[in-house]
Amino acid sequence: MKFRLADVDAPETGGVGARGGAKCEAEREIGFDAKAFMVDLTRDADLVITSNSGPDRYERDVITLSANGVDVGQAGIDAGHLGPWPHKGRRALTKKPDWCAGLEDR
Repeated sequence: MKFRLADVDAPETGGVGARGGAKCEAEREIGFDAKAFMVDLTRDADLVITSNSGPDRYERDVITLSANGVDVGQAGIDAGHLGPWPHKGRRALTKKPDWCAGLEDR
């Protein structure tokens, strides 16, 4: 199932400058850390889709997900691996998090 978590943004892991990729190398690094966190959080967990808002423009279902009763998106935000990016339907209510801001010297 292709999906994205509702109301959160994750740093990209694709090549810097590639379409849909990271904007800087630091974003890629924290993106891989975020991915590892999410895999650890969800591996062997009881996963439940708690809401489904339908497809986004890339035809991924926009969902909220719990792992053993813990909201996956909020856990990622709380751990600093995801950024809040609230939406109303398909419209973003804030700017997308800038994962490179202040990280170029990392």
